[in-house]
Amino acid sequence: MAGMNWRDVEAALNDAVTDPATGWGLGSFGALAEFHRDAEEAAEIAREDGGWRVTTPRGALRVRPHDAVRLVPYEGLSKIPTGWTHGVMVCLPAAAAEFGGAGGLMELGPDPAPLCGGEGELLFDLGLGIGQLQPCLRTGDRALAGLLRRHPGTPFLQLPLDVVAAIKAAQPARVFRSRLGRIEVVQEIPETGGETPMGPHTHILPELLGREQTQSANVPVPDGWVPCLSFFPPNPARDVWGERKEFDLGAHRRFQDLIERFAPDDIGAAKQAVWRAMADDTGPDDVPAPRSRAARTALRVAIRQWRHLQGESPAWRAWHARFEPNPERAG
Repeated sequence: MAGMNWRDVEAALNDAVTDPATGWGLGSFGALAEFHRDAEEAAEIAREDGGWRVTTPRGALRVRPHDAVRLVPYEGLSKIPTGWTHGVMVCLPAAAAEFGGAGGLMELGPDPAPLCGGEGELLFDLGLGIGQLQPCLRTGDRALAGLLRRHPGTPFLQLPLDVVAAIKAAQPARVFRSRLGRIEVVQEIPETGGETPMGPHTHILPELLGREQTQSANVPVPDGWVPCLSFFPPNPARDVWGERKEFDLGAHRRFQDLIERFAPDDIGAAKQAVWRAMADDTGPDDVPAPRSRAARTALRVAIRQWRHLQGESPAWRAWHARFEPNPERAG
């Protein structure tokens, strides 16, 4: 599937931006900013320059338009045998996604487009060296700025401990940027080993950064494309903590609409094939197995979804026994 015109995805993005239950991510494998808001939380939502801006007391999101944008919805396997994960990668061709982040700490000057206050405050590229992403700190604290200026070119993960401690003490805004937008986080940085706060927050995980991947290998982004933003509509079978919940048919149908319109063709085909087979009481021996890893995952997700939609049947049990041989019953 080729790149899509911005108008082809605008309605889907508008639904995601305006839904308080949809979370957002901007980052790479090992460095990620997340934006979440509560339904009752004060939020300013505005259209700007063809895109969107959402501002809350704890953080902000900006989504920018781009002619080459492509949505890649996906579903994955959950450890819960009756559940699955899902999300939508908002992608650009690799060349268009390049942002030019520094390989070491670098002062960028005053933030030209802050969302959560911060006018006149200084941006510092953290120097993680991720091509499609620029993770930054923004601060108006002169002492912190002076300390950071003494370590130009030093990657964030190699900064002295006293600098890291000064960052935590000053509580600067975290600003992650890509060609498709930005996420700002202004609520407090937790203590080392502390609990990640609900709402907007960031993660920097050295062990994952070392793999130099743009996303998890379980997310089927097509070759030549790079995720520059992502969003996560409510899951129909799992709550925000990843636990089982009563099946939400409306949420399921809304995400399947995204799959049908935007997912790679083999993913939708794999799901439809197994659903047709179970509707016709046909077992897996009479249906060709999908070839790609992504399509095989889609098949297993479809088996889990069918039980929520139609219940168990002899055909469902045959498919489940072949592809989901988990000793725990799917109940």
